[in-house]
Amino acid sequence: MCGQSRFRDSAATEGPIFTLAAVLTSSLFGLIPAQTYTAVQAEIVDAHNAFRRAVEPPAADMLMMSYSEELAVSAQAWVDKCVLDHGPPSSRMLNGENLFYSTSPMLWKSIINAWYKEVSHFAFPNASTNGKPIGHYTQVVWNSSYKVGCGVTLCSNNIYLYGCHYYRAGNFKRWPPYKVGTPCASCPNDCVDKLCTNPCPYINRFLNCPAMKALGGCQNARMSSWCPASCKCSSEIIPVY
Repeated sequence: MCGQSRFRDSAATEGPIFTLAAVLTSSLFGLIPAQTYTAVQAEIVDAHNAFRRAVEPPAADMLMMSYSEELAVSAQAWVDKCVLDHGPPSSRMLNGENLFYSTSPMLWKSIINAWYKEVSHFAFPNASTNGKPIGHYTQVVWNSSYKVGCGVTLCSNNIYLYGCHYYRAGNFKRWPPYKVGTPCASCPNDCVDKLCTNPCPYINRFLNCPAMKALGGCQNARMSSWCPASCKCSSEIIPVY
C-alpha cells in the first residue's frame, strides 16, 4: 500500500518534495535486544548506501549515509502518532521524510527497496515518466542526505507504520538528486567504495549563494553569514539548501 506523492506549498518556488508511501508499527525498537537494534541500524544504512552507490547514471557527488539517533527519535515520534501522512512542513524544513505502511511486519531492506523501485518511473534529472510518484526514490538517493534515522509503530487499526527521516532534506523541486559523473569525481580524496565522505557541515541560506560568491567573494560579513557553506567549504559536498 502506497500513498501519493506530495509537493510543498505551491506558492513556494523552491523547496522539498514531501512524499508519502508505506511503513510499519509500534515501538519495536524498544522491545528488541541492543545487538539486534544495532543490526537493524546497519540494515537500514547498508540498504541505502547500496542503492546510492549503484545509481544510473552514476553519481559524482553521492555522500555515504550514516545512522542518526536524533533522526530516529524524530521519526519515531511522528510514526507513533499513527497519522498516515507526512508531518507538517514546518517541522521538517531541515529533514526529509519517507513513510511506508503495511498490514504485516516487513524487513527494513524490503521497505527501502520499495521506495527505491520508484526509479522505474524516474527520468533523470527530475521527472516522472508517467506521473507516478518518484519522491521516495529521489530521497533515498539524494546526494547530500547523509544521515538517516528510522522508527516503526503498530497502530490501533493493525497498520504497521514505518518512517525514516533524512538530514539534509532532499527532493528540491527542479533540482536533480545528484551530479552525474564518475563515482567520487567530486571527492577524490574522500571516497569509500564509490561514496563521498566529506559533507559540508554548514548551510547556505540562499539558493544562489554559489553565484553570489563567484561575483563578490566572501569578504563581506553579510555574505559570510548568508552563505557559510559556500564560503567555508572548498572541497566538501554542499547541499542545495
